[in-house]
Amino acid sequence: MSTQASTAAFEYVLEVNRAVDSMDENKLAPFLTEGCTFVYGNGEPVIGRKNIAQTSKNFMATISGIKHHLLNAWRFDDVIVSQLEVTYTRNDGSTLTVPATTIWRMRDTQIDDYRIYIDVAPLFAH
Repeated sequence: MSTQASTAAFEYVLEVNRAVDSMDENKLAPFLTEGCTFVYGNGEPVIGRKNIAQTSKNFMATISGIKHHLLNAWRFDDVIVSQLEVTYTRNDGSTLTVPATTIWRMRDTQIDDYRIYIDVAPLFAH
């Protein structure tokens, strides 16, 4: 893995995270293949760009804000792995920051398999 590949992966992850942080599912959708598989935490897989956009919209309706802080990103062939901290803003204005890891299997320039490893149980236990 070259530094150039790592830099490109880091920039790509930043771009995707900006789309997610906008809380607009239509900004995330172009990063996904039509048949993308999405798994969030220990949730059931969601298949398809439109279904993922709707799932994202439904989740975003439960919070008032989200911000990703990217710590590291690595690319290995067609896989991008990232290490992050995610800060959620609850509807009451309080915040929670939790560690997360994403693993994306790429197809050309789009994400075809999107896995997020995170524990958001404390977000709703407040």
